[in-house]
Amino acid sequence: MTEPLNFCQPQDEIEALIRSAKDYVRPSDDLRPRVLEIARLERREQHAQRRFWQMAALVFLCGMLTSSIRQRPEAATPPHQTALDASPIFSSANAAVRSYDPSWEMVESFTQLRRRQAQLLRL
Repeated sequence: MTEPLNFCQPQDEIEALIRSAKDYVRPSDDLRPRVLEIARLERREQHAQRRFWQMAALVFLCGMLTSSIRQRPEAATPPHQTALDASPIFSSANAAVRSYDPSWEMVESFTQLRRRQAQLLRL
């Protein structure tokens, strides 16, 4: 006859090893301060990442809002054309400059604002 297998014996040996190792494992004196400092650093990093993504979302929304406002036609004021805008020679050059350099868009919007203010002052 064969003997029944005892499955509990290997577990008993492992538990005995763990019990005998209880005196060998001791935390260092600076374990708690190190863990707390790491937790603080991770929290700051998560906060910074959260803040970054919030700012990115805000910039994106502002960009979308600005582009939707710029695409809306101005019904109240008639379009004012200068000689440069009416000339077909300069119109493609102005469009090329505006599409590549965002700083020119700022100059152009400021110029349009000044024109609207001048029209309002003439009335």
